[in-house]
Amino acid sequence: MSQTPQHEIAAGRSPPAVSVDKLLAAELEKLSLKEREKVFEDVHGVSDAVQETPAFVSSCLEKMDREIDLINDKDAYEQAKLQSLNLVPNRQFQLLFLRCNAFNPKTAALHLVQYFTNRLEMFGPENLAKSMITIDDIGEATRRVLELGSMQVLPCRDSKGRAVVVCAPSVMEPAMSAYDDPIPSLIKAIIYLVSTVMEDEETQKKGVVFVANVSGVSARHEQCHRKLAMRLLALADFFPTRVACLHFCYNSSSRFAPILLSVLASAATSILRVRIRTHDGSHTEWLYKLMSFGIPIQEFPFTEDGGIQLANHVNWLEKRRKKEEYLRKNPPVEGAVDLPSNHDVLWGRGKQVFQHAGNRLFHELVDAYGDQYNRLSKDGKTKLADQIVAVVHGYSGRFRKLNEARMWVEVSNLEAREKVTHRFRHNRALGLKGRPTRTSEPNVAMKSKQTDGGGKRPRMMFNGS
Repeated sequence: MSQTPQHEIAAGRSPPAVSVDKLLAAELEKLSLKEREKVFEDVHGVSDAVQETPAFVSSCLEKMDREIDLINDKDAYEQAKLQSLNLVPNRQFQLLFLRCNAFNPKTAALHLVQYFTNRLEMFGPENLAKSMITIDDIGEATRRVLELGSMQVLPCRDSKGRAVVVCAPSVMEPAMSAYDDPIPSLIKAIIYLVSTVMEDEETQKKGVVFVANVSGVSARHEQCHRKLAMRLLALADFFPTRVACLHFCYNSSSRFAPILLSVLASAATSILRVRIRTHDGSHTEWLYKLMSFGIPIQEFPFTEDGGIQLANHVNWLEKRRKKEEYLRKNPPVEGAVDLPSNHDVLWGRGKQVFQHAGNRLFHELVDAYGDQYNRLSKDGKTKLADQIVAVVHGYSGRFRKLNEARMWVEVSNLEAREKVTHRFRHNRALGLKGRPTRTSEPNVAMKSKQTDGGGKRPRMMFNGS
């Protein structure tokens, strides 16, 4: 009797290499038309979000509790429950598992229990019930692996609002050479980074896009790469992560990359396998392919030789340390986020802030009414600024600045209004008048229109009062 890929993983072996395209086609063939459409929507970020009404969430959490009670083998879960009165019964923590399992209470319950089993194995009993695993908890060897930057969180979301995690496996190879058994440290570093991404509520709802550049992997470390891939797949239940898509990019001349990808695709669960997309060709060619999925390639740290730049990652590590240090001494800041949404308006200087999607949208809105603003009275200017703030809030945007913990926190309406008036004054100093309007006293109404990929983009209309 032939062994399935899952049997091969359990036995610590890699399944035989087969065509990734054939695997994907075969897996999609098993799905119904509705299921295939759902996969397509997830991959392209156009699926409808679950309406998380209080009644619906409460009902799912209660069902999940009953499903947990029915599970017999849950020693690690029970141990964590005894250690902490904050984490295990925390509804927000449990909601994380419901979100990544499409609000299926039974699947979420099994995932939660398995999560604690894996956490006990990976991080020991002393970290089993901690509300947050910190950089200090992962050990010196794992910190060094993390600092290599082989896996990074992009500083902005994709066009559909999803977090993007990028990986260059070739950058892990110094660690593979330096340690007798590098796999545990590599696994811990990956788990830590992905866990930090999933602290964000919007990411929990919209999911994560993973992009790996496997061009530079060397045949010399072939076995270690295979073992790492198999171990990650075996630990899939550790990650309470809604995976939207897995993009694998490689140079057409790479010998080992296609073999590694076929092995990984063979061993992946069906849920992950149908979300795999491969892109071969030159560095420029697959960057353009990623653009078609709404991925912000302008922030990509990949280099053409398969390496990775570290500037954004070093900044992320610094922000992460500050956040963890702050939360050791202070309660969490309500509404604070690490990764702002594409509708948020950010304070600060530099290219990343200026090019942030929410700032560009905000500038477009304000700039359209420069001429009108200049003709208004002082009270009229205040009223217009307040209404623009209300419009931004209306399309779920928030005005945010970095706090001492390097988290983005929402500012007061007064500060938000000052942000609006500052933009108007800036434009006036540059001699920009904006588009002429027909009114002198604004009354704001908001409509929306479709953008690429089915997302909603606000269209503001100011009518005379």
